[in-house]
Amino acid sequence: MKIEELLERARNWDKLAIAKLITMAEEGVEPQLDVRRRSHVIGITGPPGSGKSTLIYTMARKIPQDKRVAILTIDPSSPFTGGSFMGNRIRMQELTSKPNIYIRSMATRGIRGGLNYATVAAINILEYAGADYIFLETVGAGQSDTDVKYVADTILVLVPPLSGDEIQALKSGLMEIGDIYVVSKSDNPASESTYRDLMAMVDMVREIKGETWRPTVLKVSGLYGYGVDELLKVIDDRFGELMKNGRLDNTLRSRRTLEMRLYAYDLLEKSLNEAKDLESKVINGELSPRDAARRLLNYYDKPRLDHVAVAIKNIDEAARKFRELGLRVSDPIVVEEQGVKVVMVMLGNTKIELLEPLGPETTVAKFIEKRVRVFTT
Repeated sequence: MKIEELLERARNWDKLAIAKLITMAEEGVEPQLDVRRRSHVIGITGPPGSGKSTLIYTMARKIPQDKRVAILTIDPSSPFTGGSFMGNRIRMQELTSKPNIYIRSMATRGIRGGLNYATVAAINILEYAGADYIFLETVGAGQSDTDVKYVADTILVLVPPLSGDEIQALKSGLMEIGDIYVVSKSDNPASESTYRDLMAMVDMVREIKGETWRPTVLKVSGLYGYGVDELLKVIDDRFGELMKNGRLDNTLRSRRTLEMRLYAYDLLEKSLNEAKDLESKVINGELSPRDAARRLLNYYDKPRLDHVAVAIKNIDEAARKFRELGLRVSDPIVVEEQGVKVVMVMLGNTKIELLEPLGPETTVAKFIEKRVRVFTT
C-alpha cells in the first residue's frame, strides 16, 4: 500500500493505516506530514504503581464516542535484551474494540528521558489522523523522565497515598512540570494527607511558574471512578485556555526539536553498537576513550572551516544586515594591535569574521583600498 493511500485512510481514522504508519516511524521511515494543531496531547506520569493505566482506562470510557481518542503507553526496555513487556496494553485490552479508540504500546529503547523518537513521530501521526485526545502514559521512573513536557500540552502528575517520601523525591523533577496533580487511589483513607502535602507544594509551584494557568490538585480514584468527571472537565478547561492564548504551536515546535534530538541519540547508539574495533583499541590501550569518541563522531575525518575573514568599511551596517537575516552576531571588539574592529557572525559550525580598519594606514584599510582600485579600473 502506498504512503499516500495510508495517509488518506489514516485521516478517516482507519486504525490499521495508523498502525502501519507508526510502525514505519519505528523503522526510521517517517512520511512528511502537514501537522495542524487540533489534538489535546495529555502526558500522564508519576511513580510506578500510581494507577496511570487504570486512570486512562476510566477516562477513555467516559469520553463521548464521537470523539477520537488515542492512547500511547510507554514501557521500559531491558538494558540487556532491548525487549519490553507491554503490560499497560494488556490492562486496557477492552478499549481496543471501540471504534473511536486507538491504543499503541511502545518501548523506551533505553532513552533516559523516557521517550524515543518513534513516540514523538507517533504523536504527529495521531494528530494528523484527527485525534481529539492523545493520552501519553510515561514509564514514570522519577525525576529524570521529564521529556514528556516537550510533547504534551497538559501534564498530569499522579501521586498515590502514603507517598510522603516519593513526593520529596519527585520535587526536583516531575513536581516542576505538572499542570494537574492527581492524588490517585483516593478511595484510600490516607489520600487526604497526600492531598494536603500536594496542595502545599503546588502553592509554591504556582508562585514560581507565574503562568495564567494555575496548577490544580484533584483527588481521583480510577478504579471506582471518583473524581474522574471533574478531572476531564479540568482537562478540557486547560485545552480551552491553551487555544485561547495561542500556545498550542509552542508545543509543536518543542516536539519537533525533541524528535530531532532523540533520533540523533538513536543513531549514536547504533554507531556505538557497531564500534567494536574502537572498543578493542580502548581496552588494549591503543586509544584513549576520548580519542575513540572523537573518531566515532568523525571529528578527525571531517574537514572543518573555522571562519572566513571579510574586510569591510562599515562594520555596524554589515552587522545590522546579518541580524535582519536572523543570524547571531557578536558585539564589536577593538583589537588595537591589529588596527581593526571585529564582529563575529555565527553560521552553524563556522563563522564569518568582519574586520573594519581603525584608520587609513592600517593593513586592513590598505587591503580594502587595493581591492577597490582593482575592481574599479
